[in-house]
Amino acid sequence: MNYKKILAVILALVCVAALLSACGGKTPGTETTTAQQTTEAESTTAAPETTSAEGETETETETETETAKEEEKKTPETKEEILAAYTEIMNKAKKDAPGFKEIMYQSLPDDANSRVISSGKTFVNAALNLAGNFMTDEESARKKPDTFEKGGDMHLWPVKYNKEGCLLTDAGALKDAKYEELPDGNVRITIVLNSETNPEPTPDWSSKPQSKTGSVFAPLSKKEIDKNLNGGVVSAVFSDVNYSLTYHDCSSSVTYNPETMRVISIDQVCHVTISGSGRTLGTTLAVEKQELVNYLKIYDVRY
Repeated sequence: MNYKKILAVILALVCVAALLSACGGKTPGTETTTAQQTTEAESTTAAPETTSAEGETETETETETETAKEEEKKTPETKEEILAAYTEIMNKAKKDAPGFKEIMYQSLPDDANSRVISSGKTFVNAALNLAGNFMTDEESARKKPDTFEKGGDMHLWPVKYNKEGCLLTDAGALKDAKYEELPDGNVRITIVLNSETNPEPTPDWSSKPQSKTGSVFAPLSKKEIDKNLNGGVVSAVFSDVNYSLTYHDCSSSVTYNPETMRVISIDQVCHVTISGSGRTLGTTLAVEKQELVNYLKIYDVRY
């Protein structure tokens, strides 16, 4: 096989894999309804009543003791309540515009449970392993975090390129939701979404999310990948390309101080199952499954 053609195919696969590794790319959206989480507890003690012999009702003692009318926050328990609490804190942070540091990194597992290749195994393994060189690991990411100053426009705070911190309003999209009171007095809310195939990010600054996943995370647009596949070296060496991206077990955790309602950190993890096939130079390549894991961490939040 011609060496230049082999190199072109590898570069094409690397190009696609590099695009996939950017699944933590941009996402936007705008409208969400923030649920009211507080309920008022009122109680008044009225004086006992007695009825006189004449049948008249009279009050022996008129003592009205007012219990302090404090707004008591109810601990979220249902998925709806937890999603509302998550949305409230994420939206508030967007408006408060604190300073923060953010890192993104990826991993491309190659174990038997994460990579299943049914055709062209040697070639695909070599290309995917090479693609791993284009990804960022956590150690490298922490050496050069993106730093945002207080009062900035918050365009890279989830949800990205948006005025809101969460666009999801359908609790039915949640696989799991947890509200935890931590030993240090802080609170951690974690939401996990159901699987979704080929979710699109919300268009920049739009009020209409294109997918459930795109309402919270930043999935890579399949439409954008298709544009790259349909031109240049990729289309020159590949034909009959067919693929899908299934986002699953995507979790977002926000830790905050419940007294000040200030965020301390955010951790997001998106698992993506890539599957696809294509033909190149008379050879069929078929990947039944390749797992890709994307991480986003926000820390050192400064109000």
